[in-house]
Amino acid sequence: MKMEVPFYSQCWDLDAWKDQGYASRKEAEYWQRSSCGILCALMVMNGLRDGSVQHTMKELIDVGVANGAYTDATGWSHEGIVKLVGSFSFEARRGSFSREALRDALASGALPIVSIKWAFKKTRTLKESILFWKRYGGHLAVLVGYEEQNGRLTGFYVHHTSKIFEQNWEGRFVPIEQFRKGYTGRGILVRNPTTR
Repeated sequence: MKMEVPFYSQCWDLDAWKDQGYASRKEAEYWQRSSCGILCALMVMNGLRDGSVQHTMKELIDVGVANGAYTDATGWSHEGIVKLVGSFSFEARRGSFSREALRDALASGALPIVSIKWAFKKTRTLKESILFWKRYGGHLAVLVGYEEQNGRLTGFYVHHTSKIFEQNWEGRFVPIEQFRKGYTGRGILVRNPTTR
């Protein structure tokens, strides 16, 4: 089972910072490395409502920052993303979700945004070792589908956005054991209430 969801990368032309709405190249560079949460929200909203959110990423960043959804110290908060997608008339809730609950959410038409260790890596990054990411993950990704074999969950299809070109995964299959090691157990389930 795999849903059609647009993919947005954190790789963009920094020389076009003015055209993208940033005040400076430095600001564009900052958001290039700090935009996983807003890009996940945009992927989910446009996946559930067929490209209906036409705001630029910079406009969504500004809305999120103004509403307290992002801080430099902690990144994008789950509660802030819930409020942001809610302002576009989507239903969202944050919480702790088992792998089976994520599968069931996908099967019912919801799209999960999950907290993960960067690119599901097995070893901790320096950032994870020093800061809060050690416990909470520090990166967000979108689940767009799953596979089962004989009724058993075998893995998820993941949209993983990154400023590192090779780590941009559009619908990449992540086996369940690798997912288990990289998933923090926390996420956000987003639904389009008009499709219930």
